[in-house]
Amino acid sequence: MALYLRLVAATMRTSGPPVIQGQAIFAIWHESNLVAATAAYRLRNNKRVISFSTRGFRGIVMNTMLESMGSGVVALPEEGNRAEAARLALELARIGRLGESLVVSCDGPLGPYRVAKPGVLIVAREAGLPIQPWAVSIRPTWRLNKRWDRHLVPLPFCRMRVEEGPQIRMGPREPVKPRLAELQATLEAVQERADLRMERKKPVP
Repeated sequence: MALYLRLVAATMRTSGPPVIQGQAIFAIWHESNLVAATAAYRLRNNKRVISFSTRGFRGIVMNTMLESMGSGVVALPEEGNRAEAARLALELARIGRLGESLVVSCDGPLGPYRVAKPGVLIVAREAGLPIQPWAVSIRPTWRLNKRWDRHLVPLPFCRMRVEEGPQIRMGPREPVKPRLAELQATLEAVQERADLRMERKKPVP
């Protein structure tokens, strides 16, 4: 899979404004895991990012792929283990404080589809890093429609556009819940902008 994504990165045609090169926490929808990894590998000078990953066979595949591309992972706990999930969010924040860029799938690992959860806000607050909303749009669009997240799969020679939303910053002790609606709205808006500009249906301010 890592070799395949490198092939996609080498052959795809990209458009959109320059992406952030500094350290940040990249907030994406779960469906964009593969396309975002490919975009980061192609467009960012420092290609290393650290992300959460599920356990089990699928997690092993994703972990191996990301590590082969120079990135790293923190394995998530079993679903429903809130204490362990909170501990791992703090661990990801600790890694961020050491200088690594992070990526969080805001509706993962099991959905609901495109419903933001507070994990990225917790990580940002504890790490003292800005959240950078990212949206990736590709053509042709190939989705795994039987998965809950309708996962996007990039193809060689595809067109890809990355859009970035306004950064979100959390105060050191700021409550998370009041900012969740802002995160949701920002992710929805930047994804809509990426899709519209890819299609060139109408100008978007």
